[in-house]
Amino acid sequence: MQLKTNKNMKNIIVLLLATLFNFQCKAQTIIPIEEVIEYMDTKRGFPNESYLKDVNNKLDPFVGTWKGVYGDKMFKFTISKFTDIRLSIKEDMLIIRYQITRANGSIIEDTRSLPDLNPYIIQGYYLEQSTYALNYIGKNAKCGQSGTIFIDWLPSSNRNKMTLFLEPEQMIISSEECPNGREPQIIPHEQIILSKE
Repeated sequence: MQLKTNKNMKNIIVLLLATLFNFQCKAQTIIPIEEVIEYMDTKRGFPNESYLKDVNNKLDPFVGTWKGVYGDKMFKFTISKFTDIRLSIKEDMLIIRYQITRANGSIIEDTRSLPDLNPYIIQGYYLEQSTYALNYIGKNAKCGQSGTIFIDWLPSSNRNKMTLFLEPEQMIISSEECPNGREPQIIPHEQIILSKE
């Protein structure tokens, strides 16, 4: 009787180890973020349980507070690294909170206190070489305040200066929802130079 119980126990342990091994074999696929653009270009999509991971720390130098002036506006961008999880995809990305003020100090826009997943937080999209693209939605997105923001290093700046500009989304504006037409952009669509604080 004792021999049969030991044999059953061994079978249970072998079965548990086999299940554990099988579970580990189905682990997530890690894709370095610098390869994401290749997947996007081929339209093959990401395998289920993918992790678009910053394995080579490409995003780290962007993290920090950056300031710049454009016209009569002063910009302060706070860039953080964030891991987003949507359905079966996990992704390391940059998110940007910002404050825009006029020269007299009046605030035009301030997203610094908003939570990470708020739609007005600028969210990472992809990295291509040294340029990082992010999705931007302003408070008047339905009237054209949206697009893609591009950040890149200013050559020979030792990563203490970078450029930023907005490529506005091309969209049809509804005259019913936007009786005054396209809303002016608050993020510059011409290149601005930012310095790291």
